[in-house]
Amino acid sequence: MRFRRTVIWGIVAVAFLAVALLAAAPPQVTNDVAMFDGKPTFKEGKDYGYYIWRDDDTWHVRWTTLGARRVFRGIVRARNGELYDLKSVDVETERTVIAPGRPARVVRTPRDRTRVLPGREGVVATRIEDVAQLVSRQEINFRAITDDDIDGFDFKVRAAADQLRFELMIGADARSVDIEVGKDNKHPTGDPFVVKLR
Repeated sequence: MRFRRTVIWGIVAVAFLAVALLAAAPPQVTNDVAMFDGKPTFKEGKDYGYYIWRDDDTWHVRWTTLGARRVFRGIVRARNGELYDLKSVDVETERTVIAPGRPARVVRTPRDRTRVLPGREGVVATRIEDVAQLVSRQEINFRAITDDDIDGFDFKVRAAADQLRFELMIGADARSVDIEVGKDNKHPTGDPFVVKLR
């Protein structure tokens, strides 16, 4: 009898905990897709944050800073559909000289003859700093280092998708005040945020 009471109280406690967790979780707020129509107003080196808009079937994601070097990273996910035709904008590369080159040179031999020693090209390592890639048919991951220029990417969404979820970070921060969308430069509700496509 005592065991049965303990089990019943355990079940009741778990049920109360589940209800409390559901009540504490904020409801997912969606943003209407019409809010994203048209390009927001922003200028290179004069504005700070993310700028997102839709033209017909193409989505555009851009970011810029006020001149300070920042790391921009995030994820875009589609639900019930696919992302495709990803194109990066203003991909930056970092070039590092590992070994300098040397021009060809003329030397004299011990028998008073001239000889040409060949030169060699320098060794340069190139690494792409900005990366935006489709990691699956439903997800784009990106990471970029930006100072005062405009970076970003464009992508398209198949018609079957019913929502897009954006998770956008600047350094370690995720703030909707740093995100402007559509021709009216509105802020989305929350970050991460969801766009209801249909």
